[in-house]
Amino acid sequence: MRAATLTDHLSGWPDHRLERLFSLRPDLCHPPVPDFAALAARASTQMSVLRALDGLDCAHLDVLEGMAVLAVLGQLSPTGPDAGPTVSLSRLASFLTDGTAPSLPGTGRGPDEAHLAAVGALVHDLAEAALVVEHATGWQVPVPVAAALGPHPLSFGRTAAALGSEFVLPADREGVLSLLGGEAVQGELLARATAALDALQSSPVARVPEPPGPVHEVLLRTGLLVPLGADRSGSEGTLAEHPLEAGLAWRHGTAGRTVHPEPPAPSGRAVSPALSRNAALAAVGDLLRGAAGLLEALGGGLPTLRSGGVGVRDLKRLADAAGGTPEDVSWLLELLASAGLVVLDPDTSTWVRAATVPAWRRSERQVQWEALVAGWLSSGRSPMLGPVPPGTSCLGPATPPTAVGTASRRALAPDRNRPDAPRLRVAVLEAALEVSDEQPGTRLDESVPDRQRWRGPRQHARSAAFTLPLLAEADRLGLVGAGALTAAGALVAAGRLDEAAAAVGTALPAPLTRVRLQGDLTAVAPGYLDPDVSGQLATMAEVEGDGAARVYRFSDASLHRALEAGSTAEELEAFLEDHSEDTIPQSLRYLIRDVARRHGTLSVGAAGAWLRSDDEELLDVIVADPALAAARLERLAPTVVVAGVGPADLHRMLADAGHRAAYARNGALHDASPSGSPPRAHAGGGTFPEPVRAVRWSPSEEELAAQIARLRSAPQPAPSGAGTEEAVAVLHQAARQRTEVDLVTVDQRGQRQSRRVVPLAVAGGRVRCLVPDREAETVVPLHRIVSATTV
Repeated sequence: MRAATLTDHLSGWPDHRLERLFSLRPDLCHPPVPDFAALAARASTQMSVLRALDGLDCAHLDVLEGMAVLAVLGQLSPTGPDAGPTVSLSRLASFLTDGTAPSLPGTGRGPDEAHLAAVGALVHDLAEAALVVEHATGWQVPVPVAAALGPHPLSFGRTAAALGSEFVLPADREGVLSLLGGEAVQGELLARATAALDALQSSPVARVPEPPGPVHEVLLRTGLLVPLGADRSGSEGTLAEHPLEAGLAWRHGTAGRTVHPEPPAPSGRAVSPALSRNAALAAVGDLLRGAAGLLEALGGGLPTLRSGGVGVRDLKRLADAAGGTPEDVSWLLELLASAGLVVLDPDTSTWVRAATVPAWRRSERQVQWEALVAGWLSSGRSPMLGPVPPGTSCLGPATPPTAVGTASRRALAPDRNRPDAPRLRVAVLEAALEVSDEQPGTRLDESVPDRQRWRGPRQHARSAAFTLPLLAEADRLGLVGAGALTAAGALVAAGRLDEAAAAVGTALPAPLTRVRLQGDLTAVAPGYLDPDVSGQLATMAEVEGDGAARVYRFSDASLHRALEAGSTAEELEAFLEDHSEDTIPQSLRYLIRDVARRHGTLSVGAAGAWLRSDDEELLDVIVADPALAAARLERLAPTVVVAGVGPADLHRMLADAGHRAAYARNGALHDASPSGSPPRAHAGGGTFPEPVRAVRWSPSEEELAAQIARLRSAPQPAPSGAGTEEAVAVLHQAARQRTEVDLVTVDQRGQRQSRRVVPLAVAGGRVRCLVPDREAETVVPLHRIVSATTV
């Protein structure tokens, strides 16, 4: 048997099939390929095949793995020297059942027409993606595709011969039970053994303790488990594998599962739309209040650790200042950094507010919400509510994420970078939109993982841990309310963020412009306050409380702050009268006037240098000199003048004006401005690496036409012979089945050599073989192989 080349099949395809192929697998034409041989080579690469397999849903993957299992079994004889083992649609449909259908092998009955048609449609879809190849008598799985599926398709183990087992295993389930009965396995031990066999149908590899238990001892003694050797992970015991023949017998000669072309229907109770809407609006209000409070508390900056991220103590202090928990503050910090409202100053390694924060604060609530959601969608960071990255916890891999403290999930730490995070968020939202369209108001915590598991089982195995944390983040953003997808969440999932923001703005109540002034020197805002009003109130009162109703407390210090900002007592009283539901309490009015009366009796200013002279007339001349106007001189006393420039600048300007003065270097006035001013924000690029775009590249019609024209203009491939491509395919198959091949190679002088070997592994541009005649192993470079033929 010799593996057929994919080049012959692709060169015979019409243009519309090639266009379909490039649409399903755009990596095959990006960059363009020069001819069909290059196209076949690229379609056979491991990376391209793995990418194509990741895009298959559960139904297509089950069909492909079923074909691979039937090919490994060798139950169907080769149809010719060029085809290899092929699978008919009828045999495949009979195999892909759960073991209870009447079309079991040996019954003489074929699959029903509906099931056969469904399997045939799935196989043709795989053929459109060049994952299976059609022959005159059936279908064949190319060797690179079978290798990419892994050693355990459909959770079957490898064959007994490949595992080195010499046991002759039964062909049906009753034979397996008889085999166990022959070993005097009865009662409770038999029940435990059958339960172990059921578990091996989902995971054919098991760890056998040392010494083996009664169940493992029975399975090893009967050949239903074959030992593989010590576990490399360091755990005690050895690994053992359930042979394919035993698994096939236990599943009544079938795959043990029935192919369902349609995804499972959403399950669980539905949530009331009013409940979901109210919960989402409350989450949006909490989100915006929390973000505004955190930005206010971040005025002094937030230092980073040497290893990156924010320290636990600094995070705790920030959480106390913002009135939240460290976990909530960590998530808000990540969200604000993703939205560009918190940036890293490279000069001081401090997280500070961005220059766009004032504009964000003055914006309407739907605009603020849109900026936060846009940052979340494009963030290349794994969710703070999700699992801790590997190596960051000392609690071990079995520790649940909720048991790991904040120190193991530092906010803004570089170890949480995940470039494919935008794609994961889009996938979760798309799955939520699908199940919500099928069953409006369904809870997403169960239906979304089930839908993602069906849509992409291979991808779900790698990203399942992030599904529920992403749903939890969507709940905090108001995309999910009470566990169900909201109207705004559906619009965001459909890529219409601007419409979602408009819907949120319409649903939110109008902002308040008036407060209730009380006699205890407080003002109560029972709801969301207009940003301009709340900003003015925050300058004259201290904000208290962290809820929907905010309390502003007036004090001596807060009113002094408002007066220092440039307001007068009359302006403060006029503002309160315009935005108060009641008249100004007498206690508050007296406090404002008393603070205004005392304000300004003691003033603080800034001076860069001083000038002292006992000659008062000379100082009069200097102060009145137009040449010294830029020095901003001011008379403080008959013999003392201060300047708005530094001592060196003042000394130079006096000299230029013709006045000679002694320079008192040790007596210069210091700058009276506050020394702890916040560092400037970095205006450069992003802090974290640019994430991978969630939208996959798709070729345009012009690019497809140009690619197909290039393939048609290339020289037609010669008739396939026993070349290198076929030889490598034969070696892959032989290594999986441990069969002998006749290998023809060339040495350094170009002379041919022929030998019979058993391939063991093909990787890294070499093939490791066992030479039976010498009972020794040898390694042959692939570029020296001329042909390989199965014995």
